[in-house]
Amino acid sequence: MMRSLWSGVAGLKTHQLEMDVIGNNIANVNTTSYKSQATGFADVLYQTVKNGTGAGDNTATTNVSQVGLGSKVSSIYTNVTKSGSMQTTGNALDLMITGDSFFCVTPDVREGIVNFTRDGSFTIDADGNLVTQNNGYYVMGQMGEGQVGGTVQAPLNVINRTNIDYNEDGQMDSVDYLPGQATSAGYFKGNIDKFDPSLKEGKTMRIEVFGTDGKNYTIKFKLTDAGDTQDNTYKLSVESVLDTKGNTVSTGDQESWDLLFDKHDGTLISPTSVNFTASTEGGVVGALNLDLSYVTNYAGSSATHSSTMYGYKGNTEGLQQGFANGVLTGISFGTDGSIYGKYSNGQTIKKGQIVVAEFNNAMGLEKVGDNLYSASLNSGNPIYMDITEDGGYMSSGVLESSNVDLAKEFTDMITTQRGFQANSKVITTSDEMLQVLRGLKR
Repeated sequence: MMRSLWSGVAGLKTHQLEMDVIGNNIANVNTTSYKSQATGFADVLYQTVKNGTGAGDNTATTNVSQVGLGSKVSSIYTNVTKSGSMQTTGNALDLMITGDSFFCVTPDVREGIVNFTRDGSFTIDADGNLVTQNNGYYVMGQMGEGQVGGTVQAPLNVINRTNIDYNEDGQMDSVDYLPGQATSAGYFKGNIDKFDPSLKEGKTMRIEVFGTDGKNYTIKFKLTDAGDTQDNTYKLSVESVLDTKGNTVSTGDQESWDLLFDKHDGTLISPTSVNFTASTEGGVVGALNLDLSYVTNYAGSSATHSSTMYGYKGNTEGLQQGFANGVLTGISFGTDGSIYGKYSNGQTIKKGQIVVAEFNNAMGLEKVGDNLYSASLNSGNPIYMDITEDGGYMSSGVLESSNVDLAKEFTDMITTQRGFQANSKVITTSDEMLQVLRGLKR
């Protein structure tokens, strides 16, 4: 009977521990990305009452007779592989992983400590780094346009602030600043009507471009009939370069080109392209390869002859147009974890990419609190990768909810309660039997 007492005590302990696990699961039912746990039981040592025997000449075999000494908790495993449901937040910095990988975070980039989490509730700290919202750990990844590989870095600096007088008001502004890019190509397109009377005085054309200082400029061109008697020769010259206020910042007195067209088919013979550069106070304004090959020279069909030649910035494919100076206006994320910065000049650039880690045995990870895990001998070393390598992806504006199944937890709670009651009954019944034995002497 003493064995049954201790078996009952062992049963109480195991069911109490299982209730602790159930209580923790229910407590974390609304914890972001929490992974539920479950308890596994195992029997313990056995006392042999009678040994088994082999077959004899006149007897058969007999089985061993053993009495167990209760139960123990064999394992508490974490259900890492089951994903929680998607919870919409509307915050672009909230990310959810679909797949088996984990975000990589570190409390101190100098110590080399790396933890892992499924909680993608991120924010940006005062230095512009991407960090976890609940404990300020740095999110790890790769900066720039390159793809993530076997090594990772932290922090991911998504807002690179620079002190600059962006508004040109004499005050220094701390902004994420993207310098403009000068227009590097342009082209003219249309027809020069050989009977256009306005060509005697000159037809004015404009191309709006960006300078190397990232500011807008307007280049004024003039097209004339070259002042000769030929109807297939013209002169294209640069009159001036204007800033956004209409002030002349450069003149083009020395910039002019004589255009020669074929008299028969009206195509341009020379020059098919020219180069133009003008220096301003803030930088250089120009178009490399100012293409003229799309200009023709025919007599117009209308009664009033008019030339339809116009200038455009960039090339005919819409490239090399350049852009103005800009400041960061927003952050967005791609499904592969790429971080994009959107600027006021319409440009979007890749700032970096979040790296993820996978494990040979993710259930072997050790929970360390704060929705974090650490690698263990049983989980194996982390395998750093691009999330899309295994078919996974990230979603922005959503978080992963807990994967706790309340229906299962309540059912387990009932069976655990009944198991605890049954084990307590074993103890009380054994006690009553001992009382009966003590009373035999009376």
